[in-house]
Amino acid sequence: MAKKKAVDPDPSEALLRSREKRKWQIAFRRYVIESNPSQSYAPYFGLDIKNIRLWFEYQLTPDIGWQDFGSKWQFNHIIPVTYFNFSEPSDLRLCWNFVNIRAEVITDREPGTSLDLLGAKGYFKELFDASGNTVAGQLLDKIASLENKEKINNEGQLRFINEKKDFLKQISGYTVNEFEMINRGRSPQEVEKEMAILKKFSN
Repeated sequence: MAKKKAVDPDPSEALLRSREKRKWQIAFRRYVIESNPSQSYAPYFGLDIKNIRLWFEYQLTPDIGWQDFGSKWQFNHIIPVTYFNFSEPSDLRLCWNFVNIRAEVITDREPGTSLDLLGAKGYFKELFDASGNTVAGQLLDKIASLENKEKINNEGQLRFINEKKDFLKQISGYTVNEFEMINRGRSPQEVEKEMAILKKFSN
């Protein structure tokens, strides 16, 4: 008799998130691909079955259809799932809204590769400016909040660049030989003089 697979009594947060993501993926596919109504999930998807299917059909070329799902095209999030908090209903409504999900043609590149935030920002800005779609505007706000969270403290870098501004300008065009001199302790002025001498004798 085969042994039952052991159930992790204390799954990690990453595992729980993966399971939750999988649950939503299955629900979305059943809703769109199988036309399976779902009272609990439908409000998060933002469209009835007929029109959400049209949403994807509008993105497909004439030579690709529903029969090609999984082999020639797939669903893909504009803003990746990882940026959303699944414990927040408002985030779930943005994550799984049809506006945040596109029909992606499967190519040789890594399947399911999402746009970076910069690409997503341009995508939703164009959509919002052209249509005034509320969800597109909310997704732009989401990106803005993510950008603020991911902003890198560059105080030290700015101080270095400002203090070394003249030096950086002097060495900007240095060759291998000139960097070798600098790394041996020569000043930019000394390097300049020595290179002038070498140039004089080489002519």
